[in-house]
Amino acid sequence: MNKARMVLATALAFGAMLSMTPGASASRDTEVYSDDPDPKGGMAWFKAEGEHFGICDRDYDDLGVRGRLTWTTGGVTHERKLWHHTGHHQDPRLNCDSFPDDIEIPEGTKVYLQVCLQKEKGAPLKYCDTDTGVA
Repeated sequence: MNKARMVLATALAFGAMLSMTPGASASRDTEVYSDDPDPKGGMAWFKAEGEHFGICDRDYDDLGVRGRLTWTTGGVTHERKLWHHTGHHQDPRLNCDSFPDDIEIPEGTKVYLQVCLQKEKGAPLKYCDTDTGVA
């Protein structure tokens, strides 16, 4: 095999290998905790498979939790919000809420997940923190 053919064969093999590796848009779950002193009072999570979004109240601090999920597709920004202001309970199943349906977010889209503490719905937000994931 001459040198030109060997270079071509190597380049084709390398290109084939690159096409099999996951792209930068691989889905990524994320969770984020409020920025208050430990124990962190609030948590929000995003699960890429099926686009699920939820929040949890993690502390007896008289503050509720507000979660916000945003993403942009086709130049339009979309938003989903959740509130949990019923207090922290002994039964952990009562401390979390999730968006009731799968959220239709195109695969590979970057999402922004924010969690904040809040005395009541509409009150000023406190101890907010944000992280990103990929649908």
